[in-house]
Amino acid sequence: MNDEREWEAQERGLRAARGQAPIDLDPLALEYRKVARAVLSHPVGAPPGDFVARAAARIARYEGGIERPLSRVLVAVFAVALVAAAVIYGTRYWQVFQQAGGPASGWVLAGLACVALSWLSRQLAVIARRPDGPT
Repeated sequence: MNDEREWEAQERGLRAARGQAPIDLDPLALEYRKVARAVLSHPVGAPPGDFVARAAARIARYEGGIERPLSRVLVAVFAVALVAAAVIYGTRYWQVFQQAGGPASGWVLAGLACVALSWLSRQLAVIARRPDGPT
């Protein structure tokens, strides 16, 4: 029942804001009249002509933020750790890899090929998106 009373107050406030109802309203409808007036008085228009260009420029300016340089540092640390692990433990794992034979080496090579193809396709996509095209 309270929802119905609220709905009626909203409708009375909206009609009063449009000038279709008397202004002598109860306090709840008066509050809704203020809200309806604010909504009705808001100008409706299209965004500025350069809105998309400004939004794209803002996104490009802040794209990546601090994450991009931190990601590069993380990749460098990972590469150093990978080299260190290969130097320290490499001979043991290489012996296990050689003893495993065909199926294991095939899967490792397939995984390396997937990584290489993913990296290559990403690089080609970046080059293709450049405004001046591939160089």
